[in-house]
Order: sequence, then C-alpha cells, then structure tokens
Amino acid sequence: MKIIGFLKVVVINLISFIVLLFVVNWGCKFLLKPSAQNTRHLLPNYAEDHEYAKTIFKDYNSVQHQYEPFVGWKTVPYNGKTTQINADGMRVHTPPIKVNAGQKSIHFFGGSTMWGEGSDDQHTIPALVNAALPQYNVYNHGQLAYNTRQELDALISTYSKNINPDIVIFYDGVNDAAFLCPKEIDDLPAHRLVPMFRDKIYVKRSAMVKEALYKLFLENIMRVLNQYSNKEREESPYNCIGDEHKAEEIAEIFMRNWEMAHEIVTNRGGEFIAILQPAAFIGNPKTDHLKLDEDLGKNFKEVYRRIKAKIAERNHPWVYDLSDRFDGDQLIYIDFCHVSPNGNQIMAKSIGEIISTKQL
Repeated sequence: MKIIGFLKVVVINLISFIVLLFVVNWGCKFLLKPSAQNTRHLLPNYAEDHEYAKTIFKDYNSVQHQYEPFVGWKTVPYNGKTTQINADGMRVHTPPIKVNAGQKSIHFFGGSTMWGEGSDDQHTIPALVNAALPQYNVYNHGQLAYNTRQELDALISTYSKNINPDIVIFYDGVNDAAFLCPKEIDDLPAHRLVPMFRDKIYVKRSAMVKEALYKLFLENIMRVLNQYSNKEREESPYNCIGDEHKAEEIAEIFMRNWEMAHEIVTNRGGEFIAILQPAAFIGNPKTDHLKLDEDLGKNFKEVYRRIKAKIAERNHPWVYDLSDRFDGDQLIYIDFCHVSPNGNQIMAKSIGEIISTKQL
C-alpha cells in the first residue's frame, strides 16, 4: 500500500509539473519582445502612413506557402488589402491601360525583394516597371527566399508550360550570399530551407514527437531566455569568411546559374538580363535607422566581393551591377535587404532604362 501511495504522489507531481511547464511555456510568449521584423511599419521610411504600412506587413505575414516541385515551395493564392496572389502562386498588380495589341512580355524572377516585401501590389519592382512601360505584359515570378538555382528551375518550368517570355530578368545576390553562408549549409547547390527539410522529411516518428513536445513545453521558454540573456554570441553561425572554398563555390554557382538561364532564354528567341541587386551591407546606403547583423555583413561582403570579381572577369553584356543604386542619404532599407516603395521606384527606373536602351 505504501508503494501504491508513493506512486500516486509521483504521478500527481509529474502531471502537475507537466501542466505547469505547459502553462509557463504558453505564458512566455507574452514576454517576448517584438522582433524588428514585426515593427518595420514603424520605421521612418513609412512616416507618411504607418497604418497603411502596418496593413502591408499584416498581409505579408498572412501569406502562406505549399510544396512546389523542383523549387521547394511557392505561395498559395491570397486575397488581401495590399497583396494579391493568383492561382499560379504569383503576386499580381493591376496593369496599366493597354497601349497596343500583341504586347511583348517581361518575366521577372527573384526572391522576396522582387516579390515586393515591404510594398503593396502596385509598388513592387515589376508593377512599377509596367507602369513606366505599359506596352509590355509584366509577370512577377518572385518568391520568398528564392536564390538563382531555384529561379533557374522556375524558368525551366515556365517554358515547360509553353510560356515563351520575350524578356527575362533575374534580380539576385542577397539570397545566394546571405542564406548559403550558414554553417549548416554544407553541400552546394542548396537553398535556405535545406536544414529544415532534412529535419522534417523522411525522419523517424520519434523526431516528430520530440519536435511537438518541444513546441508545447519549451520553445517559448527558451526564446525568452535567449532574448533576455546578455550573453554574447560566442561563435559565428556563418563560415563564408573562414571557408574560402565555400565562398568561391557560392559565387561560381551563382554565375553559372545566370549563364545557364541566359543560354535557355536566348536559345528560345528571348532576351535575358541579370541584375546584381543592392544590399545594406554593400556600398554607402543610409542604414543608421537599422540594427544590422555585423557578422552576417562580413560574410555577405565576402561572397559579393567574389561575385563582383566574376562579373568583371566574364564581362557579359547582359549582366548589370546595380548594387550601388541605393547609396546616399535617402531612407530606403527596412532591413538588410528589403526596401520601402521608394527603393523599388529607384530600381524600376534603372531597369526600365536598361530595357529602353536595348530597344526591346
């Protein structure tokens, strides 16, 4: 009887501890400080209308993704106040009035900067180019976190659907430089979510149970402890500086992806334009309103340095280094790579001039 009584006490205490741990973990979410990502609408870039900017980011945070063959993921249809995603998973805008029939088409590829994070539908780069060049049909294939390898696959899928663009524009640099430098990316080519996919696909059921238990009982507690800890990060999560082979491989694969895209497009009668995009770590933009990750910046610069060297060495006439377009005193960046609508206007003007100069 004593043993049974003892076991009852143990079971009751264990259940109480589990319930308490669950409650504490749940309550800790209210102690978490708002991340910079969740307060970007308050940046001075949006001083004219912080409430509208809040709606833009609310829509952005509401967009969901699903598995997409070859590229990994793609946005699902969404109908928000500032963001529209069509049935093909592409962000759309209201096109200008048609200038003439039988228009040529421009297809933009890129990551979230091309997709238009930080702007409404009418102020993405493709939408603004379309406003300036209404004689074209313009399509935005940008997807969050896509790098050049994924864009190459997306381009191939476009042709597989019997869609033949007249002009294809790749807008790249950030996602190859920033999201391939983490140490956990140890085999190239790759993309940002490789570590997550490895953890979640073809794993044992025990791993799924462990993840569920962690989310229920520990995730928020650990996030609070990490957030309020003053402990400096002892070791860099990036290794593009320490591993010269990796940095060089990222830059070389980047260029080869562009070259393969150029070959695919031009062999089918189209025109290909590749653009090296700006980033807050590159050049002399105004960033004193932001808190940037210096460690990421150092690794990022190393990859960009190599990419720029390869651009100069290869000297392709269809490659444009526009990484200096946001230099100056204007408030443009809302984090290390995304920009407010005025940045998209600057970039759209530059791209429009390239297209017009080529008389495409």
